[in-house]
Amino acid sequence: MQKQDLINRMIELSEKKLNKLLELKKLSERQKEAFELQQLDEVEKILNKKDEIISSIGKLDDAFLTASDALKKILGINSLTQLDKTDIDGSGKLKDLIEKITALVEEIISIEKLGYENAVKVQGEFSREIKNINAGKKITNAYNTKPLNTPSYFFDKKK
Repeated sequence: MQKQDLINRMIELSEKKLNKLLELKKLSERQKEAFELQQLDEVEKILNKKDEIISSIGKLDDAFLTASDALKKILGINSLTQLDKTDIDGSGKLKDLIEKITALVEEIISIEKLGYENAVKVQGEFSREIKNINAGKKITNAYNTKPLNTPSYFFDKKK
């Protein structure tokens, strides 16, 4: 592949990744809301969708790294930051896409941190409820003791 083809491929992959990350951000926001409303079934559905998106992003990243390594080898550079010094069309666009991706990933991380805090909060609430239920069961069982079903035997021993 020629260097222009590689840059175009990297731009294409970066645009796809940006779109997937936007989907991921929306899902993370929905997940945060679902935790706040304690809609755990909805959370599970969202997590499954997020797993699919993350898997596809991983594939895009692998393809990007392959193209990136090939381009670096052709140009004899060590980092993509050195693309500014080349005359390849699209290098500025690629740089902008990478900056947008980085900013979006940081936003997603902050949303996920809030989501994690909400998950811990919900877990604590459920834990307290389970303890209360267990305590209620113990009290109920203490007042509702059932007599033993085994008959008593009396033995008189006369001598």
